[in-house]
Parts: sequence; C-alpha cells; structure tokens
Amino acid sequence: MNRKNYLLRKATLEDYDFIYGVKKRTLRNHIEKIWGWDEEYQKKDFSENFIPSRNNIILVNDVNIGILEVAEEDKITYITELEILPEFQGKGIGSAVIKDILKDGKEKGKKVKIGCFKINEGAKSLYLRLGLKIVDETKTHFIFES
Repeated sequence: MNRKNYLLRKATLEDYDFIYGVKKRTLRNHIEKIWGWDEEYQKKDFSENFIPSRNNIILVNDVNIGILEVAEEDKITYITELEILPEFQGKGIGSAVIKDILKDGKEKGKKVKIGCFKINEGAKSLYLRLGLKIVDETKTHFIFES
C-alpha cells in the first residue's frame, strides 16, 4: 500500500521483537503512570496476543518506524494500534496514516474509531486536530470517532 510519505507492509513472525519494542518505547511511560510497568507481565501479554497478520509495519525510506493494526466491521473501522517510534513522531506520518484511513472510511461509508490514554496529550491533540470527536471514555482512555 503506497502512500505519499510512508509504506505499509504486513507483519510477519520475524517482526515480533520490533513490534514489542515499538509498543514498549511508545506506551511504557503512559502504562507506568497508570498501572506501573511489569516487564514480565507485558511480555507475557504481548506474546499471548501477538497475531502477525493483524499488524502492519509502517516504513519510511525502507526503515521500520511504527506499527498499525486495523479491525474492520460492517460500519466501523477501528484503528486498534498506531504507534510511531519517538524519533519519527512529529513528522506528519501518523497524521498521513490516519487521514488515509479516514478517507477510505468515508469512501466506504464507515465511521473510524481510535482510542488513546487520557494522559497521552500528543495523541489526543492529533486526533482532535484531524477532526475526530471524543464519543466515549473509560477510566483510562478517550474514544474518538470520525
């Protein structure tokens, strides 16, 4: 799937360490603040739930820079994972990925949903800037919808 400034490819078993590393680098700070970080638990949970075919690797100039997981339903597209390595954040890549998914959803007549930790101000600002609205919340997360 070619885009203006990034490429997506399906993840494989060989991407296991990269995907875990991305999640750890991008989510650990938030998880530590909310629940505390238990490396053994995180590795076990990741291992039990890792399904390569659900994951996409985001590449820029042939470099793996993030992960994307999308779940499709009849009327809704869920962005279940979107993490960009910190050194590649703020360069418009996450925005481009979300804009492409929003465009695709609009063409298919689908809503797009994504969530983030309430304490993740960067993600919250990005989603609001892209026109998503907060439609629900849990104790720890905001849920956004197109």
